[in-house]
Amino acid sequence: MTMSASNSIKGGLLTLLAAVVAAGASTLCCIGPLLYLVFGISAAGLVGIPGASWLQIPMVIVAVGLMARGFWRLHLSPKPVCVNVVSRRVLVWLYWLAVPLVLALITYPYVLPWVWEWME
Repeated sequence: MTMSASNSIKGGLLTLLAAVVAAGASTLCCIGPLLYLVFGISAAGLVGIPGASWLQIPMVIVAVGLMARGFWRLHLSPKPVCVNVVSRRVLVWLYWLAVPLVLALITYPYVLPWVWEWME
């Protein structure tokens, strides 16, 4: 076995080990939801936590502020948007696809009771 083949095998094993460590580290985000699942707590049950209701208005303000910032950067800013990976046109399309989704998520606590009443 030559020296370069030995280095190649060691490099391959090191890469494989790094990949296994990275895969294990990437699953750490799932431990919390997995514990909820194991103990029978669902996201629907966590919605009714009265202690977290004070976060609704600040999160709405953050969401609207970030959408306004995105609009400003895409349409009004003299500094062009960085388009290394995708084109500006794709960014504009993605922005305008995200706007209705964000608005729906922001307004659903207020609109949903009207929809339920309308469906009865």
